[in-house]
Amino acid sequence: MTRSRKKEIFMPENHMEKLYRSANPLVKYAHNNRLDSIVDKFPSHINLKVLDAGCGEGHLIERLKIKNKSTYYGIDITGIALQKAKAKAPEAILTIGDISNLPFESEFFDVVICTEVLEHIPNYEKAIGEMKRVLKKKGTLIITFPNEILWTISRFLLGRHPVRVPDHVNFFTFTRIARLVNLPVAAKRCLPFCFPFAISLSGLITFKK
Repeated sequence: MTRSRKKEIFMPENHMEKLYRSANPLVKYAHNNRLDSIVDKFPSHINLKVLDAGCGEGHLIERLKIKNKSTYYGIDITGIALQKAKAKAPEAILTIGDISNLPFESEFFDVVICTEVLEHIPNYEKAIGEMKRVLKKKGTLIITFPNEILWTISRFLLGRHPVRVPDHVNFFTFTRIARLVNLPVAAKRCLPFCFPFAISLSGLITFKK
């Protein structure tokens, strides 16, 4: 009898923490600006059910809970990241799992956030479908995604190796994300500055169900 075991994706300890506290001012600003921009777009209502899909080390939940009293859930496929998330947000409900198969009831969340995650997973279409499924009617979906071309150029100019992020397997634009999600677009923003997407590092798009 053979047994199959799902292999956990490897993530170095404090991988994102090093980016948010990077000695390089551009790297540090770009990553922190993304989190600040999500917090800025977050609904003002309280007592919401909020899912951070691909929560990593919990940096976003840590910031959101300062602004808004709500119930925060996080899911990530890497156990080492969830250990850090638990330390940052001990009151959050954290689950190890795959966002393409969310272990939540349909229409459970008021807000679903997925930041810099979809570029990592081959089954991104299923993940988008799952996020839409668990989002309540009139709920808010916030997605951010990198501009792979500009990030690659930036990493080359900054001398970062490898030049191309090896676990980024997808490339997105505002048009492509909007077509895949197929929900009304409430807002769009290029990050970290309001330049055209061609010369921006990331994009943030907000949908209403």
